[in-house]
Parts: sequence; structure tokens; C-alpha cells
Amino acid sequence: MSQIYKLRELSFLVYGLGLSGCSVIKFFKKNKIKNFKVWDDKKKNLLKNHRTKNLKQTLKQIDYIVLAPGINLEKNKNLVKFKKKIITDLDLFYLTNNKSKTIVVTGTNGKSTTCKLLEHLLKNNKFKISLGGNIGTPILDLKIKKNCYVVIEASSFQLSHSQFIHPDYAFLLNITNDHLDWHGNKTNYTNSKLKIFMHQKSSQFALIGKKLKKVFKKKNFKSKLIVPK
Repeated sequence: MSQIYKLRELSFLVYGLGLSGCSVIKFFKKNKIKNFKVWDDKKKNLLKNHRTKNLKQTLKQIDYIVLAPGINLEKNKNLVKFKKKIITDLDLFYLTNNKSKTIVVTGTNGKSTTCKLLEHLLKNNKFKISLGGNIGTPILDLKIKKNCYVVIEASSFQLSHSQFIHPDYAFLLNITNDHLDWHGNKTNYTNSKLKIFMHQKSSQFALIGKKLKKVFKKKNFKSKLIVPK
């Protein structure tokens, strides 16, 4: 049974109807995933037919909460006890992608530049390429061709709640103090970035800056480590 058929058997709450949330809705409709509800604290007139009338009850009943990037659990207390149910649009992509190789880039600084350089290099070498994620086009809105490379810019907000992401090539550029008000402390911020390696296989690659080599090795990740000289 394909992953799409499995997703059709599950129930979802799309929490947050910004760019990524609306792309999730389009993805669900395109793939005939009908058992979903939506919630947005501010956009109360959007997708009225799917809006839940009882948020607390829905949170208990659904299988997964597809959370928009940037929504802080500390400011949304209803979500805290359901943290294990939370996934992202990146997870939906990885649960259903069987066409392409993926390159995920994260780090405090330089993500967008690195993604654009990778796109340029791959195109110049005649590879089929799609670019999206935090850099602009939501990942579920990309038109993925068979045997192409998908370059994804991933923020710490996205990675913090992702559960199924497993890039073929994962880049962690650097980590400096940033978004600590959202993550709480630097340890949480660092751990959110390191999640790009958590589910990688031994056949996949991790590319990191020299200063993060020790942090990577302490975690005993399975992927092949590449550190620039």
C-alpha cells in the first residue's frame, strides 16, 4: 500500500493557515485526503467548512497536527500536551516522496545563499532541480519530477517539530545564538538543527562545519560525515 493510501486512513488538524498551511490543504485535496480539519487563531473565515468547532476535542481525536512554522508551543498551551502528534509539511513531503533525491540545508546564517549555489551548480551540470521550503515556495507546492534533486531550506522552526525528515544530503552550516526566545535556550535550538541527521541512513550524507564535528559525533548518527578542510 502506498503512503498516500495510508495517509487517507488517518485524520489531521492543519494548525495555522499561512503559506505552508494552505499548501498542506492543497496537498490533501489533490491526494484525496479528506479527513482533516483546520484551525487558525486569526483567519477565522478561511476554509470555514473545515474549521473545527471544538479545538480541544479535535486535538484529542486526530492522529496528527500539521503545525505551521513559527507557531510557538509556549504561547499555544493547548498544543503542549499533544506534542507527539505534531508534524510539518516537510514530514508530509518525506512520507510521500519516492521520486527524488533531497538536499536539506539549515544553519543560523547562509542557508538561502547555499541553496541558491547548490541550485546553480546542479543546473550547470545538467541535473533536474527543484528549490523550495523556507526559501520561498512551500515544499508541497513544488512540482517534483522523477529523478530530480530537491534542495530544501529548513528553518529551526520547521525542524523542531519534524518527525520523518531523512535527507540524502544534509547540510548544517553553523549555529550561533538566534531565536532563543522561541526555542527557550541554545541546547533546544541546536537540537532542532541536528534533527536533519536523526533519521538518516548509513547510505546518506551529513555535511557540517568544523566546529560542529564533536556535537555530531556525540549523537551517534548513522549517516556518513563529511567535514570541509
